[in-house]
Amino acid sequence: MQGHLFVTVLAYHLLCVIQRALCASGIGHHWATLPTHLSGQVRVTTSMVNDRKQVIHRPHTSEPEPVHMEISKALGLAARPLRRLSAIE
Repeated sequence: MQGHLFVTVLAYHLLCVIQRALCASGIGHHWATLPTHLSGQVRVTTSMVNDRKQVIHRPHTSEPEPVHMEISKALGLAARPLRRLSAIE
């Protein structure tokens, strides 16, 4: 029970810090709408088997939309946190 309470309070404090940072940057999105805005950026992993029977996993992240860039900048986060893989990697 103490662990559950700790995680709940920690999540609440994290929510408050995020809300303050967004408000300080002039972003007035309500907390309930942020998941809807942020759900447009996804990470997908494509798996394939090559001619040597090795399984290869290729992660891909969708391009951030303007709202993703705005929120990332306000929170001091990279809008593109993972590098893009070239075609020959």
